[in-house]
Amino acid sequence: MHLTLLSGGVCAVALMLAAGSVEAQEARPAICDVTAYGAVADDETLDDAGIAAAIAACAPSGGTVILPRGVFLTGGVQLASNITFHLNGGAVLKGSSDLSDYTPLLGLGGAELERTEGDTNRGVLSAVGVENVTLSGTGVIDGTGAAFWSDLVNRPDFAVGFADCRNVRMRDVTVIDPAKYNIRFNNCDNVVVDGVTVNAPMLSPNSDGIQIRDSADVRISNCQISTGDDAIVLKAHERNVERVTVTNCRITSDDAAFKFGTGSETVTRDVTVSNVVVTGSRYGVALFMQDGGTYENARFTDMIIETGGRHRREYPIYVDIDTRFGDGAFGTIHNITFDGLDIRTRGNILIGGQEAAPVTGVTLSNIRMTVADAVDLAATAGKPRGNRLQAQRTGAADFSGEVGHIVLGNTVGAAVRDVTIMGATEADRRPVLVARGSTGLTADGDFSAPR
Repeated sequence: MHLTLLSGGVCAVALMLAAGSVEAQEARPAICDVTAYGAVADDETLDDAGIAAAIAACAPSGGTVILPRGVFLTGGVQLASNITFHLNGGAVLKGSSDLSDYTPLLGLGGAELERTEGDTNRGVLSAVGVENVTLSGTGVIDGTGAAFWSDLVNRPDFAVGFADCRNVRMRDVTVIDPAKYNIRFNNCDNVVVDGVTVNAPMLSPNSDGIQIRDSADVRISNCQISTGDDAIVLKAHERNVERVTVTNCRITSDDAAFKFGTGSETVTRDVTVSNVVVTGSRYGVALFMQDGGTYENARFTDMIIETGGRHRREYPIYVDIDTRFGDGAFGTIHNITFDGLDIRTRGNILIGGQEAAPVTGVTLSNIRMTVADAVDLAATAGKPRGNRLQAQRTGAADFSGEVGHIVLGNTVGAAVRDVTIMGATEADRRPVLVARGSTGLTADGDFSAPR
C-alpha cells in the first residue's frame, strides 16, 4: 500500500514535470529556417510563400526566421512584430526583375497602403505597422536595380522599407543595387541602424542610402554607404524629424553625403553627426530649405570631407533657403554648427538665406580647408536647386557667383573662427570670407586677403 502510493506520487510528479517541460518548450522563441517551410535557394522560383510561412510560424513566440546560405528570389517579404529576420553569411534575398511579381504594401487591415506620387509602393523587404522587429546577419539584400534603372516610373521603391513602425533594429546586413531607394524609414520611432553596408553604383538613379522621413529617435552608427544619390537624407513632410544621431560612418555619394530636404514642410531638429569620413561626394553636408519648414539645432562635428564626382560644382557645406516652385513662404534655418572639419575640395562653402528669411546662428569653427584645382565660381554661377523640377523664384537671392572660399549671404549672427584655408596653386587663391547682406557676423581674423 505504501509502495503503491509512492509509485503514484512519482507518476504525478513526473507528469507535472513533463507538463512544465512542454510549457517551457512552447514558451521558448522558435527558430524557423525558411527552407523548412518550402523556400528553395535556387534563384529561379519565387520563395515568398515559404518565407511568409516561416514568419507566421515564428511570430507568436517572437522567434527568429533564418535565411540560410543561398539565393532566395522574392517579390516582397513583409515582416511581423516581435521577430528577428536573420540572413546567414552567404544568404541573398534577391528582388525579382519582374515588377508584376511584387505585392503592393498592405497595412494592418489588409488594404493596400496609400501611394504617394511617383511610388509603386513595392519593395524587396518591408515592415508596416509593426514593433520590436530586428533585421540582422551578414547576408545580402539585392534590389536587382539594373533590371529597372532604364524606367524611372515602373520600378520597386526600395530594397528595405519600414513604415509606421516602432522599435526597429537593423544590424550588419548589406544592401545592394536598389531599383530606387536602398533603405527607407517612414513614420518610425526608435530606430537603430548599426554596422550596415549600402552599395549602389554612382549612376544608379534615386538610390538614397538611408532615407529618414517623418521619424524620430533614429541612431545610425558604424555604417559604410556608397550610393548614386544622397547617402543619408532627412525629409519632414507630415511630422517632425527629430533626435537623429549619426556616428562612425564612411560615406561616398554622387550627391549629398548628408542632406536635409528637399522635403521640409515641418521641423527637422536636434540632429548630430560626428566622426564621419566623406569621400567623392558632391556635397559633404547640404541643407535645402524649400517648403517653408524649419531646420534647427543641428551639429556636424569631427568630420573629414573630401568632395568630388562628376558635377561641375562641389560644396563641402551648402545651406540654402528658397522655395520649391517659385512661390510660397520661405522657411527657417537656425542654430547650425560645423566644428572640427578637415575639408579637401575644388569648390567652396556657401550659406545663403533670403533678405526676408536669413539663415541665423550658423557657426563655422575649427575648420581646415585645402583647395586644389579650384572651380571658377563666377563662371559656374547658378545655385543648385536640389530638385530638377524646381522653378527659380523671381528675385530670389543667389550667392553662387560670389568668389570666396566661404560665402555668407543674408545671414544673421554667424560666427567664423579658427578657420585655415590652404591653396595648392596661385590659381586657387580667393578671399577666405565674403559676406553679403549679413549682420551680426563674428570673425576672429582678417579674411579679406586671398589665400
